[in-house]
Amino acid sequence: MKKFLWLVLIVMLLITFSDSSLLRPYKEQLLELIEDNIAAAGDSKEAVLRKTRKELFALAEEWGDSQRDYLDKSSETIDSLKKFRRNFCINKDFNPILFGDPLKQSCTVIEKHYQNLIKP
Repeated sequence: MKKFLWLVLIVMLLITFSDSSLLRPYKEQLLELIEDNIAAAGDSKEAVLRKTRKELFALAEEWGDSQRDYLDKSSETIDSLKKFRRNFCINKDFNPILFGDPLKQSCTVIEKHYQNLIKP
């Protein structure tokens, strides 16, 4: 266990002090991977929320800024995701910001992860 902690410490120090433009994309990928694994080990709901947000933002890259901002706000917590699902995916309320195909795609991603989000 000690060796693992030292390894993590060394990797984190390298990541912290390596801010060149060549290493930056790899550094960001490594940090995302570490954050995903730490969240998965700590709390499964947080890991599912993080994975859901990641998939939603991957979809939203081609959408407008207001749609991305709205999606970011709507997926901050598990409760806000549940509310979004209830209002716009199940009740089919009109959403003036997300509508049509972006709303369908968002609902599909949320439905895919919903069972894991509501686990106790």
